[in-house]
Amino acid sequence: MAAKTSRRKHGAARQPRRAASRANGHANGATNGLNGKQTSGLVFVINMIPRSLSGETSQDSEPHLTVNPSNRKQIVGTAFTPDPAGGPRAPIYISPNAGLTWKLNSIVPSVPGSIGTADITTGFSGKSSRLYAGILNAGNIHLQFLRTLDPFTPTPMTVLSDRANADQPFTHATKKGAKEFVYIGDNDFNAPGGKTETLDESLNAGVPAPAFSSVRVEKRSTLGQDGPQTRPASHPDGTVYAAFYRWRSASGSFPANTLVITSADVVVVRDDSSGGGSPPFSALVDPGDLVVGRRVVTGVSFPFMIQGTAATGQQRLGGSIAVAVDPRDSSTVYVVWGDRQAGSVLTLHLRVSKDRGLTWSADCLTIPNATNAALAVTKSRQIGFLYQQIKGTGASQRWETHLRRSKDAVNWSDLVLSNTPSTAPVKTFDPYLGDYDHLVADGKDFCGIFAANNTPDFSHFPNGVFYQRNANFITHQLLKLDGTTVVAPSIDPYFFRVKE
Repeated sequence: MAAKTSRRKHGAARQPRRAASRANGHANGATNGLNGKQTSGLVFVINMIPRSLSGETSQDSEPHLTVNPSNRKQIVGTAFTPDPAGGPRAPIYISPNAGLTWKLNSIVPSVPGSIGTADITTGFSGKSSRLYAGILNAGNIHLQFLRTLDPFTPTPMTVLSDRANADQPFTHATKKGAKEFVYIGDNDFNAPGGKTETLDESLNAGVPAPAFSSVRVEKRSTLGQDGPQTRPASHPDGTVYAAFYRWRSASGSFPANTLVITSADVVVVRDDSSGGGSPPFSALVDPGDLVVGRRVVTGVSFPFMIQGTAATGQQRLGGSIAVAVDPRDSSTVYVVWGDRQAGSVLTLHLRVSKDRGLTWSADCLTIPNATNAALAVTKSRQIGFLYQQIKGTGASQRWETHLRRSKDAVNWSDLVLSNTPSTAPVKTFDPYLGDYDHLVADGKDFCGIFAANNTPDFSHFPNGVFYQRNANFITHQLLKLDGTTVVAPSIDPYFFRVKE
């Protein structure tokens, strides 16, 4: 398998999406000027499409979210969303009021008439309102690292770094003392010897021209590349973890949609000096082979798809991985990954280590037919596990978005945030819902983001939902700004907050 070619095609599969025209509109509503209802004072869910874009029908999938630690009312979201004006910059979603309302701000480098941007993730560092981002530019699919001093102004983001041949940047930013730290996990095909799993880091990102260094966190042989996911997470004491898939063998064809990773390891690496170890991310050594990077599990298998199918709810699958560290104890770290099990398209496994990643528990949770795993831990040490699960078959098949919570990783609550059709709308590109969603711990709360069908039907949102865009929950129709013209259902991003 030509590794570089196959994964680049996986990313390139997003290119055919159309740049839908944007119409104006507003949700009819009673609560906070929104249309909808809340069934519990502890759960808030909102469709993030602004009132002015009530006529839009884009597939606004693959969402990500960050909350500003220095001003928790400031939240930024991202998705595959075109610029409403068709201009040269892609939008981010911004909320100045802790997620109660949302609007777009087009400040991300792009090209006119494009999909907006390809992969994009962001992170507030906690230093004032500075926001960092890792993107694949829609024009040339280059990996770019970006910064803005304030994402709530119209000033375009500054490009800090640019290179070709990388995939799926995943951004994490933080600060320690006066310094800002940025970690962007990506799959870099420029890496020698097929050891593509990479963490790009800046250990002083707040200076005018910050330097980024590429840390090759894969230390073992591969089949020519690793999986696209590299997920970083940090603790205030300077401990930084990252989790990834090491690919060992495969069969089938990526272009034919039959590729299966027949053997992969889930690997966790750690740095105890904010990424400045000597060498970086070498603190965790596997006792089995004495190589840097602890293998949590070995020899797992899963499909790696170029496009979703009816059996997978139109969603392409390619593994799923997430990591989170306890904010009160950097020794406690959680990881979740996906593999192929009998009778399940993808099964998620959640495990915990309480000795800095050296040894790992058995499964704390095992979820069949699920993907888009995300993890977070609150300051009260509550664990949050977000995922999307396929239920049913044929015309009755559904996508359910779940948030599971636990204080001890043994007893879990279960909130169903959405329960929407998987067969409608028909996808316009892959990925249908996205290759990931996201979960953030905000004090004792969980904030998160996911993509789902936007039909205004309260039965689809068991814990309630609000819409900014015009929506009639009686007739289950979306409407343009005129309040009468019906708009076809599509995929929208949803923000949620769940209080402890």
